Amino acid sequence: MLKKFVQVFSVVILLGIPVCITRTFAQELIAGNAKEKKILSLVAALPEVQERAKQIRIRSAGKTQITLMVSAPPDYSIPYYQVNVNDNAPAYDNYYQFAVDPKTYQIFFYDAATNKQYTVAEWRKRKKKR
Repeated sequence: MLKKFVQVFSVVILLGIPVCITRTFAQELIAGNAKEKKILSLVAALPEVQERAKQIRIRSAGKTQITLMVSAPPDYSIPYYQVNVNDNAPAYDNYYQFAVDPKTYQIFFYDAATNKQYTVAEWRKRKKKR
């Protein structure tokens, strides 16, 4: 069966910068350019992010969705795009933090509690052990 998904695009001005907002699968991707949009789309496709989005929709009766946004672009000290996955108002709870390599698009999970970064495969292994 073929499912059809509709994407809604809008451009807003955030701190004087045009930002493309895409809503797909009840998720909001807040990207400043095409590269950020690609990075956010890759993170949004992770099964863990999809499951979290589903849980939020169910618990909020469809009133809240998940938001993915680049919290920081790469720089000399952290050469990755930093991505936050959180829910919308009223809570704005941060569920996941990821780092994405701007050259290879490899996704890493950032564990704030241990201040360590893991590949997605390592993160999934660690989750199974708990």
